[in-house]
Amino acid sequence: MSTVYQKRTEDRTTFIKSVFERLCIQQEVSGQRILIKPNIVSNEPYPTTTHPETVETCVELLRDSGKEIMVADGPAWDAGDSDSVLTEHCLKQCCDKLGVPLTDLMSRGSRKVKTRSYELEVAEMAFEYDYIVSLPVLKSHGLGLTGALKNQFGFVQAEDKLRSHRSRDMNLVLAELNEVIRPHLYIVDAVQTMIHTNEVRHGGQPHPLGYMLAGTDPVSLDVAGLALLQTVEPKLKGKNLEDVLHLKQAASLGVGTATYELIEV
Repeated sequence: MSTVYQKRTEDRTTFIKSVFERLCIQQEVSGQRILIKPNIVSNEPYPTTTHPETVETCVELLRDSGKEIMVADGPAWDAGDSDSVLTEHCLKQCCDKLGVPLTDLMSRGSRKVKTRSYELEVAEMAFEYDYIVSLPVLKSHGLGLTGALKNQFGFVQAEDKLRSHRSRDMNLVLAELNEVIRPHLYIVDAVQTMIHTNEVRHGGQPHPLGYMLAGTDPVSLDVAGLALLQTVEPKLKGKNLEDVLHLKQAASLGVGTATYELIEV
């Protein structure tokens, strides 16, 4: 059984500080190289992509403990040129203010990784850092939802993202990718969500939800997120782990567990 930390709140900073204290994160990352992985799908602002307050709070809490901090992501394959998306993104202003780089995950190259079923081109950065903090936004998606597990898809090269969408079992890609890339901490923003789908440009609609979640098990976090999301997303009402295939497959592969203790912080 894992632990999911949850709070009904709009105060991201206080929630993140509480989680860091409970899990002794600053001691854990002492002297380590830290990669912060937001959810930058496109140039759309929150809730399509990670809220600046979440990034800023994590950087401020980690900067005195870690040896190096990098904020990096790889936008969606259909979002346009990655450098342009990142340069013009609202998180760039946030990172500039903090004095930390916002970088394309592919800027240091990639390596071929064999999962159980596929060969994927994955950002080298996924393997260069000692500690990865994943900052997804809980949203509706064609696969059911996007959250802790789906955020690792940003590490995949754009051409492979397209190939995975068009000619592979995307649910299986996500489940197996999370065997390869395992962030150490997930902070999931559900203060606002996106219903219908995960971006405004594809028909998504922002909707208040009012929660923050965190933990170390992506399956548990997404199962807990599903319970919240289905209260505002009609197509998810009555759904469970068995109905969201990448969650089911990730659990069967041992990426995480659907059984968790919910702790209010």
